[in-house]
Amino acid sequence: MGKKRLSVIWLIPILALLMGGWLTFRHLEEEGTVVTIVFDSAEGIAAGKTEIRYRDVSVGMVEDISFSDDLSRVIVTATLNREMRDHLGEDTRFWVVRARLSVNEIQALGTLLSGVYIGMDPGEGGGSGRTAFEGLENPPVLLADDQGSRFVLHSDSLYSYDIGVPVYYRHMQVGEIIDYRLEDNGQSFTIELFVKAPFDKLVHDNTAFWNAGGLDVKLGADGVEVDSQSLVSILIGGVAFDNIEQSPGEQATSGSEFTLHARRADAVVASRAELREYRLYFDGSARGLNVDAPVTLRGITVGRVTDVALEYHKKLASFRIPVMVEVDSKKIRVVEEGATGLDTMDDQLLVDFGMRAQLRSGNLVTGQLLVDFDFYPDAEPAELLFEDGYTVLPTVPSPLDALKQSLIGFLDRVNEIPIERMISNLDQVLVEVRELVASANALVESADLAATLEKINGLVSDADALVNSADLGSTLASVREATGRLESAMGQAETMFAAYGEDSALYQQAVKMLEELSLATRSLRQMADYIERHPEALLKGKTR
Repeated sequence: MGKKRLSVIWLIPILALLMGGWLTFRHLEEEGTVVTIVFDSAEGIAAGKTEIRYRDVSVGMVEDISFSDDLSRVIVTATLNREMRDHLGEDTRFWVVRARLSVNEIQALGTLLSGVYIGMDPGEGGGSGRTAFEGLENPPVLLADDQGSRFVLHSDSLYSYDIGVPVYYRHMQVGEIIDYRLEDNGQSFTIELFVKAPFDKLVHDNTAFWNAGGLDVKLGADGVEVDSQSLVSILIGGVAFDNIEQSPGEQATSGSEFTLHARRADAVVASRAELREYRLYFDGSARGLNVDAPVTLRGITVGRVTDVALEYHKKLASFRIPVMVEVDSKKIRVVEEGATGLDTMDDQLLVDFGMRAQLRSGNLVTGQLLVDFDFYPDAEPAELLFEDGYTVLPTVPSPLDALKQSLIGFLDRVNEIPIERMISNLDQVLVEVRELVASANALVESADLAATLEKINGLVSDADALVNSADLGSTLASVREATGRLESAMGQAETMFAAYGEDSALYQQAVKMLEELSLATRSLRQMADYIERHPEALLKGKTR
């Protein structure tokens, strides 16, 4: 028997089967990958119309929309192009792109006309085979292939920050905030930001970060200076950074942590300062003294107030106000070879020379206070104290408190004055004055006063006639002659009484009598000489 040969007729179905398999394989290959994405809402999404895009290029289409078993979520089934199959991974993300209006930007405005679409970020990819994904409610700030570095900031306040708030370097936007959270202690915040390449190379270990939101207004000798990073930062806030120190250190790696300061001035102080902390105690009112108030030395700012508290001493039943200040030693240059800063200064020596701290008015409009150090040579001696590792510097009352104490002392002295007794004496004096006035009035109105005045006028006329008379000269000559004779007689009498002896009582009495006569004679001679030169003295008296 001969061999049976395969009939040619069988070749046709075999070829058809191979062709069908090939077509099926090509169809499946070109059809792409089916994925499911779960969203909270399908607002704006339509099957057969809504695209899936990556960098604004369509890479898929929504095929179906359904509900989850509990109807709380929406399941979107979509088909991705075959070229995206190998880029699906565990970190692949999907989100709905809608028109969004915010203060800093307008997003996806074109969707108002074309409709929403689903955005895609493949992530690291790797072809893990994953096909079920959880959709994001908000678009991610960064895509997986964005180049740059992430940095972490720690701050006591979140200010007005939100995701997407810009990050500036010298007024140029170089990044944005991508996340923030309240730390476990409930007192501070952790803020994560992203700085785009190549600007991330500007961040070093000593780089300073500060809040750039709002307006930074400074009033100086040149007037008002206003600084702001941008109009956007005024409205929504922002973060700024710069390398303030001349040696900023090594380039910071991604994930490095920094402190966020409230203002640029605070960042400058923190970057350049060598701080020393002191404690001060004030007994008077500290109203208007706040944290961050300036600390000055003879009017120059050298530090700031870091804490203001209130203490009650039960034994003394009194209050006092402890104030913590920090002083930047670099603000004070010590004029001494090899000496720099406060480390070479003797605090006790300064206190011995009268250095004291005092609360002073920093702003008359707002009533804000500052702490001022100055020298008071008349201050009471004081010693440095040390509490809890801090040096306690002595203080003096504020000018207002000193004025109050002076007024209180003045009022105490006023209270010691016997006012009631003085008023009683004054009343008595007033009574006597009234009596004197009444007596004077009675004297003026009496008839005897007129007669007395007539007699005085007569005496004046007689004296005037005497002065102008020719006999005045001869009278004065007679006076001189009489005084000469009297002196001669006293000489003879002295010789006569000397015969009785110096120890006799008669001699002693005679000597005394002769001395008095001598003085009288000398006076008469002087009077005669004066009247001869000044005859008008008989009326007016001797001029002084």
